[in-house]
Amino acid sequence: MAMAQTAQTGPMVTETYWGYTIRDPEDRFDSETLVEIMLRFLGLILVMSAYGQWLLPASIFPGDAFLTKACLAFVFGAGGVAIYYYGSRGLQTEVHIDLARRELRLSRRNCRGQSRLKHVVPMAKVESAYLKRDEGVPGKAHLFLRFAGRRQPVEVANGRETDLTVLLRRLSVDLRPMHERVDHKLAKSALFQSSRLA
Repeated sequence: MAMAQTAQTGPMVTETYWGYTIRDPEDRFDSETLVEIMLRFLGLILVMSAYGQWLLPASIFPGDAFLTKACLAFVFGAGGVAIYYYGSRGLQTEVHIDLARRELRLSRRNCRGQSRLKHVVPMAKVESAYLKRDEGVPGKAHLFLRFAGRRQPVEVANGRETDLTVLLRRLSVDLRPMHERVDHKLAKSALFQSSRLA
């Protein structure tokens, strides 16, 4: 069951044939989107400045005007391309929970809906999933995953604590090893319980 929600309520969970994805809802006015737009704009301005400064008169440059302009073109051009690339790759986290391959794929998603894969982590390396309440906003929380061999946890989603609690329960079940999940389903099965009692 997909939990598609608005920006105020929490993350979007999209069902797929291999599992599901968790990401923040699309919002044209959230901070990540605005930062992305500003970075791309700044990158374009720097690239245009790299070419535009060639139109300035040589007399305003000290020393060898050609060498100075070439250095400025390189610095502005390289800086602009780097900033534009950083802004284009995305600032929002998107997590793919692949139940078929038993792995998590951590991606960055930009405001145009494009995802870039950062890391692939086997589910066996997930040590825990937990909620942390937001001290500044009552009723809001953040959902984190902790991986073996990694000091810092990864934030998966944020939103209303009630929504994230449901998502945390689902993740806790899905992240269990396959044999534990099968044993749990068998233990809940009425047929299995009646055969044990016989």
